[in-house]
Amino acid sequence: MLKKSYVSGNKIFLFIIISSIFSIILNELLPEIYLLGFFLVLVLFFGIIHGANDIYLIINSSKNRKSISKMTIFYVIIVLIITLCFFSSPSISLIFFILFSCYHFGEQQWTILDDNNHSNFFFFLYGLLIFSTIFFFNKNEVIEVVFKITKRPIKQEFFNWLLATSFCLNLLISFLNFKKIKNQLINQIILYPLIVLVSYKLSLFNSFAMYFVFFHSIPSIFEQTKFLYGSCNFSHFKKYLFTAFPYWAFAIIGLFLFYVFFSDNLSFSLDIFFSFLAAITFPHVIVIYKMKKMSND
Repeated sequence: MLKKSYVSGNKIFLFIIISSIFSIILNELLPEIYLLGFFLVLVLFFGIIHGANDIYLIINSSKNRKSISKMTIFYVIIVLIITLCFFSSPSISLIFFILFSCYHFGEQQWTILDDNNHSNFFFFLYGLLIFSTIFFFNKNEVIEVVFKITKRPIKQEFFNWLLATSFCLNLLISFLNFKKIKNQLINQIILYPLIVLVSYKLSLFNSFAMYFVFFHSIPSIFEQTKFLYGSCNFSHFKKYLFTAFPYWAFAIIGLFLFYVFFSDNLSFSLDIFFSFLAAITFPHVIVIYKMKKMSND
């Protein structure tokens, strides 16, 4: 069970609160360019690292333990195939990425503090609320990015409707699942205003990066370490980083080459980037879902 988890729920809860407040303070103290650089480094390290051990997670959660090399080749082929499929339709790849990320973020948010067996729809709705909140307070930036990718305009009213709808649906499903969520409801009620405040104060990328790193990636790393090695201490954390390093380095080199060759063509580079992002999101979400299911059995 995840109730007494990789790192205690209270420590994770305090870490998220402190890191959120720290991010807001940095926003007041640092020029935007330095803050952007700070969050970019965090995303490139913790954000990528948290998905870099998918291969090991697959092997450890499978009864048929195939070799790492075979599993890596299979994983890369799947990602490339999905990337090519989505590249022909950047709009679909962007929607796909957001929808799967909604579920993934909601699932992680409600399993970092306590064990639960909520429905997948519950997780999806909460993730939708997270995205809706970030988008609502950064409407102009979202509209600009979406137009560059899809060449389709979005009215600002859409984000008002999206946030109001997702908020009401979350109230409804929380009421219907009150007995299941009551143990951590107070903590989640405290955390959501932090998401609102960060989204209000920070830019689109910085607010998304703050959530992605501090609410999602780092807690996920602790959980994965516990799953792979039985506990999350410093020694096991080093093992996690060591096994993830080759995949992380490969991803960083790939991103660097991508920037070198495609930075002059913003529209094309965004198409490729979100096609690839959607492609790696799909297997990662499945891997984490299977890991959590095994942890709860």
